[in-house]
Amino acid sequence: MHYSIVMDNLKQYITYATRLSNWELHTFNNITSTINGSKSPIFNYVFLEKTNDNTFHKSIKEVLQYLQQRKIEATWPLDSSVKHAQPILEDLGLTLANSPKKAIANITNYFIPYNNNINITLDIVDNQPKLTQLDLLASKIFHCNINEVSIFLRGISSYKASESELKFFLVKLHNTIVGICGMYIYNQVAGFYSDGILPEYRNQRIGTSIVLQRIKIAQQHYCKYAVAQCMKPSINLYKRLGFKMIGNLPLYVSHTI
Repeated sequence: MHYSIVMDNLKQYITYATRLSNWELHTFNNITSTINGSKSPIFNYVFLEKTNDNTFHKSIKEVLQYLQQRKIEATWPLDSSVKHAQPILEDLGLTLANSPKKAIANITNYFIPYNNNINITLDIVDNQPKLTQLDLLASKIFHCNINEVSIFLRGISSYKASESELKFFLVKLHNTIVGICGMYIYNQVAGFYSDGILPEYRNQRIGTSIVLQRIKIAQQHYCKYAVAQCMKPSINLYKRLGFKMIGNLPLYVSHTI
């Protein structure tokens, strides 16, 4: 099993969304940086590639200096293939923000279990009013700033959803919006992102249904694997649905001076 499959999907998702929304994509030798219309690190990313080049340290410093000059904070995922960069990042003042579990499931012959008839629907975000709703819900669920999500994802409101590898949804229960979720499909791998349920609707097995509904969609696109990054509240849910935890994905953050 490829232990970088979660990281690969994350990088492809962020760079795809960056291009779709016409934001900035920069390369510094073996480093890819995205700048997505915000000064906060929530959607600005720096991806490191495995390299034996002795200029690696220098390239990291150049990227950091570039971001700091523009007063932009960014998230630096540190997969196992580039774990040798950890002391470099820490020496340069980056801090560990989170370390979610990497989750993966083979869904080629995945059996969708019965889920007590939880009648949820996934309403795809394909226009500006729905994107505005997604943004407001994200601010309530994840406590991010209003407009951050809609700025980052501005491209999906004018792109034909059926033709896009990136899909975000408003989750509805009996026609009432109760949460949000997203997915990105690349190279027969479906990455699940932004699982979120409003507090008043939690503990009703809605989270389970959100995962299962996206597995169905992934199977319709002939995906072999589904992957996710699980914070502590969602680890057991994904385990119950047959996902394996394959280590952590440390997320470092660079700050402005």
